[in-house]
Amino acid sequence: MVNILSYFQYKLSRLFSFSEKKNKYRPWILNLNSRITLITTLSITLIAFITFYFLEYKNTLSGHSEFGKVVTALFGATTPRTAGFNTIDTAAMTLPTIMMVFLLMWIGASPQSTGGGIKTSTFAIATLNILSLAKGKTRIEVFRREIADVSVKRAFAIMSLSLIVIGFSILLIAYFDPEKTLMDIAFECFSAYSTVGLSLGITGSLSEASKFILIVVMFVGRISMLSLVIAVFKKSQIHKLQLSKRRNYN
Repeated sequence: MVNILSYFQYKLSRLFSFSEKKNKYRPWILNLNSRITLITTLSITLIAFITFYFLEYKNTLSGHSEFGKVVTALFGATTPRTAGFNTIDTAAMTLPTIMMVFLLMWIGASPQSTGGGIKTSTFAIATLNILSLAKGKTRIEVFRREIADVSVKRAFAIMSLSLIVIGFSILLIAYFDPEKTLMDIAFECFSAYSTVGLSLGITGSLSEASKFILIVVMFVGRISMLSLVIAVFKKSQIHKLQLSKRRNYN
């Protein structure tokens, strides 16, 4: 938000500058991180809104007016990315919509925010990496800038660790509450990891052990599993290897 305000401030200063010598042109006022975040957020929101609107048009949106359907679809496509509010019965959604909500909850909010999930930038870097590999490129380039290898490694580490935590939580809750369906359990775990708060209605009826697992998953998801792993393991020291010269004796 600060970067966007700086961008508009710079544009207004150049537009309304009455001096003969206008402010010096400064490229990249809107930095690379902001560009990736804005494009990814807008793209995900637009795709999710259109998908939600058509999938739920004759289902949960049937009781609304045309304007109400648009507003409810936009709200339902945005809040799963961490807000957790719902204006419709979540359990009444169609299966394709629920699967889309899975993905939205997993992606989560943008970096440097209080939202959960793997973050939009992580999802964007992973997607760009796939496109780069498909094009036969050895590096990721976006807006004529190269994404560092450490960012790519961090992105895939975050994604892998998140799926491992969610997978184990689903396994444990399915063990403690075998009467619950896999869909309901998975929805709870994805929602907990991304600290979304949405549910298909089984949270209150879970066993104490399952509730404790959800608490742990929410805590891990909030601080990021990668941050937890970094805090637990000691950083290895990089030692410079000195190659000894072989002496020739005649």
